[in-house]
Amino acid sequence: MPLPKLCYVHPSYTLSQKGINVVHDVLGDMFEKLAETAKDLMRKVGRCTLQARDIAGATALLFHSELHVFAITKGMQAMTLTADSYGLDTHEAAKSKFVRASKCAKL
Repeated sequence: MPLPKLCYVHPSYTLSQKGINVVHDVLGDMFEKLAETAKDLMRKVGRCTLQARDIAGATALLFHSELHVFAITKGMQAMTLTADSYGLDTHEAAKSKFVRASKCAKL
C-alpha cells in the first residue's frame, strides 16, 4: 500500500482507506492498459516474447510528453538495480525477455 511511503515523504499528509483503494484501482487499470498495448506492439512485430522495447513503446503511446520519458527512465533504473542484484550485465538485462508466451498463443 502507498500509505507507508506517503507517511515518510509527507508526514503531515494522510490518506483514507477509501483513497488508497482508489489509487490501487487506478494503478491496476494503468498496468492492464500498458500490458495490453505492449502485447499489441509485440504481436504487430511478429514476436512471441514481450521485451523491454515493447513496454517502452507502450509507455510512450499511453503517457504524454515528459511523463513517458520519466516513466521509461525509472523503469530502466529499476531494471539496472535488478540486474546488479543478480550479477547480470545491464545490456543483457535490457535484451532479456520478460514474458515468454508458450507456443505464441493468443492472449
